Amino acid sequence: MGLSRLDNFLKNARGNILYVNPNDLDATDSIENQGNSLARPFKTIQRALVEAARFSYQAGLDNDRFSKTTILLYPGEHLVDNRPGWIPDGSGNFRLRDGTTSSDYPAWSLTTNFDLTTADNALYKLNSVHGGVILPRGTSLVGLDLRKTKIRPKYVPDPVNDNIERAALFRVTGTCYLWQFSIFDGDPNGVVYKDYTTNTFVPNFSHHKLTSFEYADGVNDVKINDAFITNFDAGRTDLDMYYEKVGLVYGASSGRPIEPDYPSSGLDIQPKVDEYRIVGPTGGTVGISSIKAGDGVTPTETITVTLEEAFPGLSVDTAFQVNGITASGYSGQFVVSDVITTSSDGTTEFKYQVSNPPLDPLPTVTGSTVNLQVDTVTSASPYIFNISQRSVYGMNGVLADGDKAAGFKSMVLAQFTGIGLQKDKNAFVKYDETSGEYKDSTFAGNENINTDSRAVFKPEYRSFHVKTVNDAYIQNVSIFAIDMQNTLLLILVAISQSIIPTQTLVQRQLYLKVSREMHLEEMMLDISLTLFLQKN
Repeated sequence: MGLSRLDNFLKNARGNILYVNPNDLDATDSIENQGNSLARPFKTIQRALVEAARFSYQAGLDNDRFSKTTILLYPGEHLVDNRPGWIPDGSGNFRLRDGTTSSDYPAWSLTTNFDLTTADNALYKLNSVHGGVILPRGTSLVGLDLRKTKIRPKYVPDPVNDNIERAALFRVTGTCYLWQFSIFDGDPNGVVYKDYTTNTFVPNFSHHKLTSFEYADGVNDVKINDAFITNFDAGRTDLDMYYEKVGLVYGASSGRPIEPDYPSSGLDIQPKVDEYRIVGPTGGTVGISSIKAGDGVTPTETITVTLEEAFPGLSVDTAFQVNGITASGYSGQFVVSDVITTSSDGTTEFKYQVSNPPLDPLPTVTGSTVNLQVDTVTSASPYIFNISQRSVYGMNGVLADGDKAAGFKSMVLAQFTGIGLQKDKNAFVKYDETSGEYKDSTFAGNENINTDSRAVFKPEYRSFHVKTVNDAYIQNVSIFAIDMQNTLLLILVAISQSIIPTQTLVQRQLYLKVSREMHLEEMMLDISLTLFLQKN
């Protein structure tokens, strides 16, 4: 069989599966490669994720494909340039996180630089503006070998510079599934970025300001006010800007343009609500100002609804219920078939299908409403399963921040192992009985403070394996943490994590290592969880 015919045989035309193999001789991130053939994989995860977003695109408002693509990672070392991405301002310029501006954001072409070892590569510009590579449209990352498929960050926030904000490696969306790979610190034989410049450093410093997995924020407008950018309000969310940037890179020179693109008011690639509304809505009601079957004169099975006000959360395939229409054939449970009109606040006009044309093509709507249905599975919790994080510089595991998601704000973790050692001497202090003070590594006798059993962590250097804040919820199954200062950390919520016992005694025990120093309330939480599992 000829190579061209073999390539066609191995190619997935709709992009349901994309391949990444940095060690394959034929691997390339070139714009003319779609990564959907075993014979020609991508070199990087980031290029595959952008291509997954492109495969999701369908002409029309709020109808792009969702939860359709799996990225298969072959064994090898995968670099991820997780620096903060660029911010489009709508006038052809972009804000960089260091406060400067640039217009160097051309549509991708055959000459585009996708080399992650170079500071000016095109891929990191699409990242979250807060740092971290976005997994769009519920895309899954699946490794072939847990031990041999290794991921390393190229950006680790400076642990001693308070002006450099915390960051993530990956930012997940609803229905993401991550399986069977290992995450490591920055390459000890290479260099990383640690601030908003292009300066590079050997990564022999604490990684406690970096988290492996966080939500991609589709809820809050990006606002920045710090030493680099003052009083900035983008008026759009991080996910909004991600798709704006995707639309721009797929211009005419890419051969597969998305049009119109930002800043057109008819922008045709946008976030899907199920990317940030996890599992489904928790409710919501809006009044109906008009409803018609067909054109309002001759009834058909297509129903058009105009709402009294813009309503967030309605997109193609969203489940809803119509109540209060006295004419038969309109009320009941349906899903959105087409979105007609939207605004920045939500949907104002949409369509749905019924089985038979109603008799009355233009009924009265007094007191009628559209209700979002809670009983739906159009989205799902991001699922992190059988993954190891092996850090010797205190990298964090998972942060679920409920303020960055809507719906049920949930995640599922299973067999997620975290090793959080800490070799950075700056992370520790030791009590000096003579002076009655805690002293750091700069004092005589503390040169090897990171291996001293009497040393304790500075509070700002403490790391965590699993953390929930702001009403997020995590279901934990067989979670293992080694040398993490906080194994399960719950903030602002009485009960925001569940621990699911399994069948064997070993599996039912929660393994916790109290390392160096742990507050009393955290120790009591850990002990109570352990006793609960042993009892049940």
